[in-house]
Amino acid sequence: MPTRRALAFLLTLLAAPSGAAIVYDNHGLVVDVATGSRSDWNTGQRQTTRATTITFQGKTLCGADVGALLYPGSNAPQARAFFCPGPVAVLETDAVLAFFTSSSASTVLAHLQVVNGSLRVQRLPLSDKPDRDSIHGTRFEDARLPGWTRVNSAWNETVMIRHAPLKALNLGPGKLLDIAGDVAYLAVPPGRKVVVLQPATRVKDAHGDLQYVPEITKFVDAPLAFRAVRLTDGRELARLDFDDTCVSLPALQFERSDAKPASSATPAIAFDDVRAWRASALELTQTNGRATLRLKPGVQLPRKPGCQAAETPS
Repeated sequence: MPTRRALAFLLTLLAAPSGAAIVYDNHGLVVDVATGSRSDWNTGQRQTTRATTITFQGKTLCGADVGALLYPGSNAPQARAFFCPGPVAVLETDAVLAFFTSSSASTVLAHLQVVNGSLRVQRLPLSDKPDRDSIHGTRFEDARLPGWTRVNSAWNETVMIRHAPLKALNLGPGKLLDIAGDVAYLAVPPGRKVVVLQPATRVKDAHGDLQYVPEITKFVDAPLAFRAVRLTDGRELARLDFDDTCVSLPALQFERSDAKPASSATPAIAFDDVRAWRASALELTQTNGRATLRLKPGVQLPRKPGCQAAETPS
């Protein structure tokens, strides 16, 4: 006989509201997102679940043949991996952005569009450096600019996706604060970084053979920085670095609250107010081909509690 706990769990599953919604249906390409909920065994709290199904002309885009669509003409292992769709973003250009996940390959971001009756799948690299072309999570963020979508790379870089003409633009490290004209402003929060104390080298041993000696590194505190980046090509225009590792940021909400699980912590500056904070705190001047990013007069940034360092910004 099943235990009372098992029966209660089954009843909660049966009582869980669920539904399916077709979020895109055109030219034979159909995107269906089913939502439901389940109980977390560890916390007892209910969690929302979402499952995405993408079909083209009745055929589901989930399986070993999807890798060939994402990596056409490639013999790499990921071209033979089993991929299925994750979260999607429906674009105003009659197209869809979708994450494709696999248990044997890295997550891929792709652009799907039907052209002249044929499905065109274009994988979007997040970096021109293959070792940094990886995604952090599978969430689409508000780009603060119409016609664009934003994602975060696994290297804490902000990547902007322009819908038309299609382009993935890596803005480099930092979290997006604001876009004003052709300039994107980013904050690189204080954290930790690796410093190389002694580079890797090769030395001769007592027998005259070359031996590899690995580099010696250590973790150190990384101070706050602000960056101004040109949106047309991702080029950094100016940067404001702080030597003082005690300088911090106010509690800024970098993502919309409905894009992440609810948190008990209330940000001091809500998402829709972050760009106004940036405009009041940072000033970019460009003269004679030279750009400078600085704090506006009178702006005071908070300090980490109990921190003793006392340097000045460079």
